[in-house]
Amino acid sequence: MGLEINILGPCEIAANGEPAVLAGERRVGVLTRLALSAGQPVSSEQLLAQVWGESTATTAGKQLHIVVSKLRGLLAPHQGDDIIATVSGGYQLNLPRERIDVHLFSLLARRARAAKAQGEIETADGLFQRALALWRGDALAGMTASWAEAESARLEEERLTTLEDHVDLRLAAGDHHAVVPVLTAHVEANPLRERPRAQLMLALYRASRPSEALAVYRETRRAMADELGVEPGTTLRQLQQAVLRRDPALDLDTPARRAMLGKPVIPTELPADIPSFTARATEIAWLRRTLTDTRPGLPAVAAVHGPGGVGTSALAVHVAHAVADRFADGVLYVDMGAATAGRRPLPPYEALGRLLRSLGLDGAAVPSTLDEAAARYRSLTSTRNLLVVLDNALDAGQVRPLVPAGPACAVIVTSRQIMASLDSTSHLELTRLDHADATALFVRFAGPGRVRGEPEAAQQIVRQCGGLPLALRISAARVAARPDRALSWLADQLTDPDRRLDALEHADLAIRHSIAVSLQHLLRGPAGHDASQAFLRLGSMETPIHTAAGTSALTGWPERRAEAALNHLLDARLLESAGPGRYRMHDLIRLYAREQAARHLSGPAHAAAIGPGWTPYF
Repeated sequence: MGLEINILGPCEIAANGEPAVLAGERRVGVLTRLALSAGQPVSSEQLLAQVWGESTATTAGKQLHIVVSKLRGLLAPHQGDDIIATVSGGYQLNLPRERIDVHLFSLLARRARAAKAQGEIETADGLFQRALALWRGDALAGMTASWAEAESARLEEERLTTLEDHVDLRLAAGDHHAVVPVLTAHVEANPLRERPRAQLMLALYRASRPSEALAVYRETRRAMADELGVEPGTTLRQLQQAVLRRDPALDLDTPARRAMLGKPVIPTELPADIPSFTARATEIAWLRRTLTDTRPGLPAVAAVHGPGGVGTSALAVHVAHAVADRFADGVLYVDMGAATAGRRPLPPYEALGRLLRSLGLDGAAVPSTLDEAAARYRSLTSTRNLLVVLDNALDAGQVRPLVPAGPACAVIVTSRQIMASLDSTSHLELTRLDHADATALFVRFAGPGRVRGEPEAAQQIVRQCGGLPLALRISAARVAARPDRALSWLADQLTDPDRRLDALEHADLAIRHSIAVSLQHLLRGPAGHDASQAFLRLGSMETPIHTAAGTSALTGWPERRAEAALNHLLDARLLESAGPGRYRMHDLIRLYAREQAARHLSGPAHAAAIGPGWTPYF
């Protein structure tokens, strides 16, 4: 899958299907500018003039060099060291243009028009759909520089023209009933654009709604007179007269060929399965059974929850691949964004927009409000046989509008907290691997030869990973990246508590990131202040087991307040239950909490309060 850069919406980077965090206005600006000219040099002067703008800082050239260096560090592990090449007078992004959505959009649109010209209607329809589905919002969204706004306007004009070319194809194929809502939304969004108004008039006329077609003309004439002081163009005036006399030229020349375009879109959006998936036989059987057991009138909803790094996403994707052939209308996948450090969880409306486009709805036809988009989604899924994977969800409120309506549908939700308020849902808690399964996973990742050569060091690595698949994966990646070093090299690092979290980092994977996500979401909640204070104070304790009474003594709070804070940490998966009234903190989380405490608390009393704006370090 490789590296992908997407700018038809907010700038996003994906590496092998996983999002990579890109922060900083100038980094986004430089990468976007290079992506627009992928394969071609962009001069330093042009980058400075456009991205730095009016800045007269004498260090701007050095700042550009630093930004490019940071971008290389982010991208090179996924594409190679020459991803951003230094060329004479500037820089060049060396990434295949089809890996950048703006260029892929142009390519697909050109191919669609060529297929249409050759009479390959079904092929053209599919290419148009793929091109328009790439749009996630306004191009270069969030960028306010004048060059970016001009580029965004140019790309928006390309999108609208492509949408209208697609509508022409659908009208020629007799798909007039289906394009009426698409065109209605398009006209509302672009009231002075004459071509879609003419298309809407024709679609309404062919749908036996001539009075509504004439009403569109009257509204067009009024709008143009009010806004521009002109009459509609020749095409619209001639079309109005043709509708009035019911001109046979408006009818289809041949019988409607809607069957050629009426084939439902069959999405197949799952990330790649993990070849090294190991263990979890009981959980796999439960999830397969839950997804395929039918209940009258209701879709099957399976919610898998567990702490960060325990493998909920891997399990969901693995099982989804195994059962995908049972869902005739395809598999939809959305990363809800609640498990990536520095990334905001995906709002339900944005997630619905992605799902609707995946189901074949043109971007302009996506309703403008959450309620309307959810209603359209329920309508489109009511008779379908779909599997929907909602990965890395934050809470039930984020997920609830995304559950399809069809009783033949099924949903997998993965999250850190239990979706207790999600109706008609079966729940599975994913826990840490036992030592035998953890060892098998490490052997699978690292290779049996190296493990056989140093069995004691391998066992030490497995023990220090605490049953977390993410930690095992990072450890195996580190030893794979250093084939000249013994396993004992890593085992020694992991055994040292002061070095363990540093050792559990490789490329874009880090245990710190995984824990920080839970803490960031905790801080956003109304009870986050108490829970975060308790988290830092517990991090300074050597024991992994805690009680409300002990936490009360540690914080000076009433026991009820301390218990509430512990329960919020339990919900955030920063603690786990150790029996009635007892809470356990995983060793890796405890090390992270200790780091945070050292960073944010000081003095013998560990500070009286933590400021509301403190940011977890990762």
